[in-house]
Amino acid sequence: MKELLGARIKHLRLKKGLTQDTFAKKIGYKHASIISEIESGKKSIGTDKLPIVALVLEVDINALFFEENILETRTE
Repeated sequence: MKELLGARIKHLRLKKGLTQDTFAKKIGYKHASIISEIESGKKSIGTDKLPIVALVLEVDINALFFEENILETRTE
């Protein structure tokens, strides 16, 4: 699960044009290395950070767990 979440965060971060360093600082981490570990699935992100991640990436929190086409299907 953490690999999938990390991949979704990376996809959305890149789509937004944020570097790991900028993204880390915006969500309250001091170093970009934690983002690298989260995105590669080596480390989990705290559930308390998920709303902040969604806010910074300007997506609904569900977008962190589901691809856009799945979200669209679920809301129709």
